[in-house]
Formats: sequence, structure tokens, C-alpha cells
Amino acid sequence: MSNTSSTSCLALRLIAALYRVIDLWYTLKTAYPKVIRGILGWGGITAAIAVLLKNQWRHVFLWGLLIYVLFYLINYTSAKFILGKVKRPIEID
Repeated sequence: MSNTSSTSCLALRLIAALYRVIDLWYTLKTAYPKVIRGILGWGGITAAIAVLLKNQWRHVFLWGLLIYVLFYLINYTSAKFILGKVKRPIEID
């Protein structure tokens, strides 16, 4: 696996862990340990990899992570904006 694909995979897992808060919001009182474990787990793995990498690779890794998160946020907001403008027909049963 190349460095780029592993960085994007790790960034995707970190974003998914952050989405657990939204996904499990309705049952957060009982599911919060799972949410916290996911965020701390993937955040910890990301931080550990960043610490263990040599200085030149650390910069590449962190830039890749940042660029992927920015790319995701731009795509997410663009999709919300575009889909919000689409007129959907009203279904009448």
C-alpha cells in the first residue's frame, strides 16, 4: 500500500470516528464509551504514526491528512449546497 493511500485511509477512519457522535446521538447516553473509544483510538493511531515517522515523512503524512480532510469538507459542503438547490417533485399518494 502506498503512503498516499494509507494516509487517506487513516484520514477516512478518523472522519468516520468523528461521525460516530452524529450517528449515535440518539443513544449517546448508552453509546458514549463506543464513541469515545473510536475517536481516541483512531486519533491515537494517527498521532502515534505521526510521532514515529521521521521528520521528512512526518510532514508528508500530516500534509496528506490535512489535504484529505479539507478535500472531504469541500466536497461535503459542495454536495449540501448543490443538493439543496435541486427541486424534488412532491409525491402524492
